[in-house]
Amino acid sequence: MKVKTATGLIRAYMRLCGFAGCTSFWNTVYVLPGRESDQRLLRHERCHLEQIQRDGRVLFALKYSWWTLRHGYLNNPYERAARAAEDPPRGQA
Repeated sequence: MKVKTATGLIRAYMRLCGFAGCTSFWNTVYVLPGRESDQRLLRHERCHLEQIQRDGRVLFALKYSWWTLRHGYLNNPYERAARAAEDPPRGQA
């Protein structure tokens, strides 16, 4: 996973949407300045990368869009799984 600090239009888009991190289809995670070492955020975005790899880019995009329309952003199953991945397993930090 490649992590880049968001700049320019990507940073503006993320701020507009209220995102601290954003996963691209090309194994790059963009994070807002100062969040590069935020392990919770990185685990969240890594989960999205795993979802993309598992389901493929097209199916992921279709399902993500459909689930967001149907369930809302917070209840999108991809987002729920990514939030669950934010906390490390017990005994690990």
